[in-house]
Amino acid sequence: MIKIADRILFYFILKPLSYFPLGVLYFFSDIVYFLTYNFVRYRRKVVRQNLLNAFPDKSTQEIIKIEKGFYRYFIDFIFESIKAVSISKKEVTRRTVIKNPELLNSLYAQNKNIIVTAGHYNNWEFYALSLPNLIQFETYSIYQPLKNNFYDNILFRSRTRNGMKLIATKDIIPFFSSTIEDKKLVVIVNDQSPSHPKQAHWNKFLNQDTGWNTGPEKLARKFDYVVLFGNCRRLKRGYYEVEFSSISDDPRKTAEGEITDKYSILLESLINEKPQYWLWSHKRWKHQQHVEQ
Repeated sequence: MIKIADRILFYFILKPLSYFPLGVLYFFSDIVYFLTYNFVRYRRKVVRQNLLNAFPDKSTQEIIKIEKGFYRYFIDFIFESIKAVSISKKEVTRRTVIKNPELLNSLYAQNKNIIVTAGHYNNWEFYALSLPNLIQFETYSIYQPLKNNFYDNILFRSRTRNGMKLIATKDIIPFFSSTIEDKKLVVIVNDQSPSHPKQAHWNKFLNQDTGWNTGPEKLARKFDYVVLFGNCRRLKRGYYEVEFSSISDDPRKTAEGEITDKYSILLESLINEKPQYWLWSHKRWKHQQHVEQ
């Protein structure tokens, strides 16, 4: 049974907030950032430890600067995600541009299917809402349904209302095995801690032994999907630029782990460029290679 509190929160607070202009929401964001960072201190220990481990050569002042930048971005992202509930197709498309559409156009002309690997970097909600309007491919994204059915339905409707199709993790193999004729672009976010560490691919990432889910490269090799890296840079508050770069044009000829290694190198380079925009609040390194393998 859906808790009445969930309905009240969404219909009386979150949804009405989504109709405010982003400029007003950023005013609220500044206030919430100040309270969150200085008083609530949401996951401050996790964020600080992640930053210290990832950047051992940075000074305390540099770590604190990144930390504060992360919380500013993170609270902005929360309010942008609230805005995503009702933002118009025209507005969200205006706020997200593709830097190099010619790469996708070329692959479309070659009749290729694509897997885009990406991280939790900048605003992936605007990404999901705008991408179907910017490219020729049918767009899909892998997602893990939320345990809260009410908010799972809200999120599902929000992400799919502009044409993005969501594939639940349990339906991945049936989807890739299907004979859908449309040329497909499938976005897979792959920077969370692996569910099965013993089956993960391990390498060095941000100065730490890191396990990776190998699903994207296995799917690419089995079903012959071109693999791209999709980075999302923040141009300014509320405006983003997506750029695609090639990881593998012929995944069936790659060695095991090669695609995952290339992806991790590209993601690390993006994080080093502007580290405050990655999701430092999750426990990315909760498993250790020598313990789990």
